[in-house]
Amino acid sequence: MRVFRNSHLQIASEKITSDISLPNQIPYRKNYLWKNWGETASCRPEISFYPEKVYELIEIVKFARNTKKRIRVAATGHSWSQLIPTDDILVYIHKLNHVEMDFSDREKPKVVIESGATVREVNDVLEHHGYALPLNVVLESVRFGGLIATGSHGSGWNNSTLSDLIHSIEIVTSSGQLQVFETGIDADEVMNAAKLNLGMFGITYRMKLYVQKSYRVRAIDRRAPLIETIENIKCLILAHENCDLFWWPFCDKIWIKSWDRTELKITSKPRKNLWDKLEAAISSRVFRELLRLINNFPRMTPWVCNFLFKFTPSVRDDVVDIVEAIHYRRSIEVAKLGCVEIAFKVDSDFENVKKAINIVIYTTNKYAAQRKYPFNVTMNVRFINSSQCLLSPGFGEGHTCFIEILSRADRKEWELFSSEVATEWLKLPNALPHWAKEIEHIPGIIEHIKSKIGKNIAEFNKIKIELQLDPDNIFMNDFLRRIFL
Repeated sequence: MRVFRNSHLQIASEKITSDISLPNQIPYRKNYLWKNWGETASCRPEISFYPEKVYELIEIVKFARNTKKRIRVAATGHSWSQLIPTDDILVYIHKLNHVEMDFSDREKPKVVIESGATVREVNDVLEHHGYALPLNVVLESVRFGGLIATGSHGSGWNNSTLSDLIHSIEIVTSSGQLQVFETGIDADEVMNAAKLNLGMFGITYRMKLYVQKSYRVRAIDRRAPLIETIENIKCLILAHENCDLFWWPFCDKIWIKSWDRTELKITSKPRKNLWDKLEAAISSRVFRELLRLINNFPRMTPWVCNFLFKFTPSVRDDVVDIVEAIHYRRSIEVAKLGCVEIAFKVDSDFENVKKAINIVIYTTNKYAAQRKYPFNVTMNVRFINSSQCLLSPGFGEGHTCFIEILSRADRKEWELFSSEVATEWLKLPNALPHWAKEIEHIPGIIEHIKSKIGKNIAEFNKIKIELQLDPDNIFMNDFLRRIFL
């Protein structure tokens, strides 16, 4: 029998009803408040479980089914949307974090990741063996279960989403069975639903992703005139394997971040060094305090944004490992921000990309003319290849632009500003919100999602029903029911 030092955790053995007892030996809390990182979602579920083994996931699911309770899963809570909240059962997956390499197929090596593993834990194993994922999110503190479930992405003209890298995924379905979905064994349409299922197939135990030998890139960061960059954006993006844009409000320059493969020797300092870690921790906290300052004195926003832009790592020319290029910022999660992100297919001349950027600039200036400054951090523009996952905003032929705005401002003013921007973005052909970002405050967003990917939703539901994965919909919360039922 395990002993737990945290007095708030209990061993699940007491009766919840006269007939059904809680699963034995699994740590749990009752009526424990959960909040996400961005403080945009919260819930107080009846029971929160803390499993450490796959058989415990199975017991929890059987318990939920027998008691007719709904169940959702929490990772680090960095998603801004309402995907997690539930009144019934919440499962924390933090201790399911084992990572190992699979070399059974030397031609196609893979990494096996339990859903609670962080990006940092995955990178540690990959780097030890000389491998890397070709794409990833910037943060290393977030967990893979959440990244895969929401179709999260990095960037790169030839890259897709993390979910598209999956070879196989193991999910505890509502029957209490551990079901394996595997490329080459299951039909493509089944895999395209399972890879990105928003937790509606069940609780993901672990996944196996394709990896490649680590490689070096020449990473160049530069500042360029804003208007000129927008006008020449097509040539700029197509000239690089990876190219991101960052604009701080009220700045007349924009940060261009690009990298391309190279055989040159590494010129930067080691990725994991104490000074770099200390510098990141200090600068992130200074950034957080400056954001607090302009929350109290909003009219300082233009000056602070220009000041902060000068201290971004936007001037650089180094040869680094791909993993260092991807995770170029550390400790940025210190400052809690709001975030809205929309994806749309890039047209042949990039005119819709220019329009999306100009919407942000125009709306920012319009609010400033009223002496309102709800947007105070950055706009980020990224590009990826198409996704095969049915529920991905990047699904289907053609490259996808992901554009997001981040801010730490008065909540009401931020919601007004970001919903106005998002409403204009969503007028672009086939535009859809990123599942993990702020969604619900955007007017008509549920109807918009259903109208744009209704066919894919119907196909997803059909597969889920035919496979009898969750006939009673115990893995859905109110937010998902509004879209999928």
